[in-house]
Amino acid sequence: MTTKDSNLPILIIGAGIGGLSTALALQQAGFVVRVFERTKQIREVGAGLSLWANAVRVLLDLGQADLVQRLALPETTLSGFYTARGKPLVLFPPQAVMEQFGEPTVVIHRAEFQAALRDQVQPDTIYLDKQFVSFEQDEAGVTACFADGERIRGSLLVGADGIHSRVRQQLFPQQSQLHYAGYTAWRGIATGVASSLMGELWGRGLRFGIVPLTEGRVYWFATRNTPENAVENPQGRQKELLELFQGWHPTVISLIQATEASTILRNDIYDLQPLTSWSKGRVTLLGDAAHAMTPNMGQGACQALEDAQVLADTLRHAQPDAQALLSYQQKRIARASMIVTRSRQIGTVAQWEHPLACWFRDHILMLTPPRLLIEQLKPVMLPVTH
Repeated sequence: MTTKDSNLPILIIGAGIGGLSTALALQQAGFVVRVFERTKQIREVGAGLSLWANAVRVLLDLGQADLVQRLALPETTLSGFYTARGKPLVLFPPQAVMEQFGEPTVVIHRAEFQAALRDQVQPDTIYLDKQFVSFEQDEAGVTACFADGERIRGSLLVGADGIHSRVRQQLFPQQSQLHYAGYTAWRGIATGVASSLMGELWGRGLRFGIVPLTEGRVYWFATRNTPENAVENPQGRQKELLELFQGWHPTVISLIQATEASTILRNDIYDLQPLTSWSKGRVTLLGDAAHAMTPNMGQGACQALEDAQVLADTLRHAQPDAQALLSYQQKRIARASMIVTRSRQIGTVAQWEHPLACWFRDHILMLTPPRLLIEQLKPVMLPVTH
């Protein structure tokens, strides 16, 4: 693969949701784009994904209304927070969220969403089995260096290579230390079982989330306070979860049992201390590489989509150079950092273990009007100015 310096492409490292949505947005803005993915095939693990109003708005702006309608399941039932036994703490009518923010919240299968984005980018855009090693840059462009020895020249390089970003490690080696949130998470997709609940059940140092998907599937996740890198139960993840959530609402047990044991995922939860800069010269960061956050607000993919749109809109009205990347950073960094911090704070409260603290937390939720909680989401959900 060769390119001429007179017409250099924009290089994107990583073909996840952030990288693919960026490629799509930049191509719609008229740029030549190349996406490099280290794996031999794009294969996202099976899990669910919430796309809040701010993300749905980006997809609509990118002309992807059909994608949203085809793959997503709009929230049409009450969702909210419950005790471990299923007693409602606070419930949100779906129409209230729609009326407040202008777009619905939809839930989508992550793998299907990633595949749909991949199909939207132009042919010959994605290059697989390309292990990024490092970059070199000068005033005229940037060169991406790969493990197979190939060197690719571009006008800009976008690191969309996830929470363990190699691009970030080279750009800001002193700011790449990840922060362990104090808990681990399991994820799975149940089939053949209906759920009477939608939202999160909160216990003491334990949580269980339930999100219906299309085709009768239900995405669920569970969290537990535990030391970092704790040894897994030798009896297997499904057995461990059934023991952990014994005595919880029957739906929790049913969903765990209705999930193929070999597909249950487990990951310690990390985020990234907000960076003071995302860009240096002709290289910038995007998505989890720039602002990895805990999943407590369901904003990881949503913020990556916002990054993609703002970067494309910025470059549409500027030369693809270092100044344009600084402008993109200026528009995005404060907002993304705010959401990283807020998501971390929510997770801390949700994972409280002390009985008195949990009693206080639950009663505060029960006494808070749903409209007030929705109002607090405004800084996250309202349209972003570019």
